[in-house]
Amino acid sequence: MKILELSIFQLLSEYTQHKASVAELTDAINELTAYLVEISTVEQDYAVLLRFYSMGLNKLKLYRMQFGQKENTLYAIY
Repeated sequence: MKILELSIFQLLSEYTQHKASVAELTDAINELTAYLVEISTVEQDYAVLLRFYSMGLNKLKLYRMQFGQKENTLYAIY
């Protein structure tokens, strides 16, 4: 569901033609809150995955540098 499809935005766009009841506004706000909670949870999951991915890349670069240094040392010794 896209954020603009939420009932709160429909109520706001129709406010001049139709006054919303307290129950309608409460339901719309609850729907918006649930949507924002869902989005923030997904975003946090992506942030964690991105952090792990970044840490993995940094470790891979470190291993690559260490391996390259050892390889150069072997050539110098040989």
